[in-house]
Amino acid sequence: MHEAMKTITLRDETYHSLLVLKEGDDSFSDVIDRLVSRKNRDIREYAGALRDSAVLDELHTFTRKMRNSGRARI
Repeated sequence: MHEAMKTITLRDETYHSLLVLKEGDDSFSDVIDRLVSRKNRDIREYAGALRDSAVLDELHTFTRKMRNSGRARI
């Protein structure tokens, strides 16, 4: 069975973003299908994703500094 093909126009920025997401011998259709399917995922799938990330430590440090700066003004 031969699937119908469509031509689309992308901004260069979008093309390069999709290019980075290609894995192995992916087509752009494969990349777009993967992105579209992720849109409908349950947010709970991401629970704990940042558990070992330095981002959480940075956020904690930033939050503590902001709270302390607010107290210093009082």
